[in-house]
Amino acid sequence: MNDFYNFFQSTKMDIVTAGYADIGKEWKYMVNDFLYVRIYYIRSGSAQLMLIDGPIDLEEGYLYFIPAFSILSGSCSGQMGHYFIHIIPDIFTEHFFKALSLKHRCKMDAAEADFLFPLIVHNYNKNTLSSRIATDSALKLIFSHFFTDLSADTSNSNLNRFTAVFEYIDKHIDEKIYIHELSALTYTDDAYFSNLFKKTFGISLQKYILNKKTDRAKSLLSTDMTVAEIAEQLNFFDAASFTNFFKKQTNMTPKDFRSRLHKSPSSAPQAGRRTDTKKEP
Repeated sequence: MNDFYNFFQSTKMDIVTAGYADIGKEWKYMVNDFLYVRIYYIRSGSAQLMLIDGPIDLEEGYLYFIPAFSILSGSCSGQMGHYFIHIIPDIFTEHFFKALSLKHRCKMDAAEADFLFPLIVHNYNKNTLSSRIATDSALKLIFSHFFTDLSADTSNSNLNRFTAVFEYIDKHIDEKIYIHELSALTYTDDAYFSNLFKKTFGISLQKYILNKKTDRAKSLLSTDMTVAEIAEQLNFFDAASFTNFFKKQTNMTPKDFRSRLHKSPSSAPQAGRRTDTKKEP
């Protein structure tokens, strides 16, 4: 347990924006796939999200963890009031979230949410020592809800030994990555390393690398690079092989993903009451 606690204390998560919004049918225009991890707390009402791994209902009284690049679409037939936080984690924390596959939702008391989220909204963009401590502490308290069912195996594992592995994957995601290159970083053989990774994070190493490569492809598709240029950068044989890979991973072609990604949320009606001036939910 100490290994996980020490890791979590050292995480670095930069908040891009935080606030509160009342939304309605415009939700479908405002929920688009982008780089940030999202935290939602539903204060009232309900809505729906279609994620890459399936649909999820956003319900009153629940806290939600939404990984980056995981939203396909959203809908809201009535009204929903929600707190939101958009986060950019550091490299190790990002990889840890991706590998650990945190559950998407958990119950949270409204009084606790009404204290922690406004505290973050008030302090996240201030550069004073007291504001940074308040923001970091409140964010970690919120995240603690997602770890209530964390397995003993994961909690007791030596997470620090994977730091070099995650850094290597992040640096070489545009290339072919071989397991022996990763196992060497932990001074283990290939079979032991592969089993240890699966046991620690609940996902196979191969699946994890495919997920990260897909995220990298999505990031590049948000630029002006052509599909052929992206295929070359990601070390695919040609644009067709990259398209086949992307469609297999996301059920969308690169062209379809780019089209949906570039839909402008600003064309939708503006959301209702907010505690800040940010436009994204």
